[in-house]
Formats: sequence, C-alpha cells, structure tokens
Amino acid sequence: MLRVLEVRGIVVPDDIRERITACTDPARVSDWLDRAGTVPRAEDRFTDTPETPESV
Repeated sequence: MLRVLEVRGIVVPDDIRERITACTDPARVSDWLDRAGTVPRAEDRFTDTPETPESV
C-alpha cells in the first residue's frame, strides 16, 4: 500500500505510515489497499474506516 501511494506521488506523513505498518487486520489492510489507488491524499484512505485498538 505504501508503494502504491509513493508511485502515485502521494506524500505519506509519518503518523499515517505508522498506522499502515502497525495494522494487523488483513481485511482492513486489503480495504486500505483498494483505496490507495484512488485517493488524492494518504489521509483520505482512512475515510469512513472506524478505528479500533486492534487495527492500529
């Protein structure tokens, strides 16, 4: 997912990079990866994604 954002020229802030790398839920990572190809900013890929302690 980080690579998709980087190839698209999207800056990934450190806090977002940490959220991505710390997530252990494969379904959530898959959803985020789907969004990574279309969002204009890295932060936008979290839109409508409820955050729980297990996912961060």
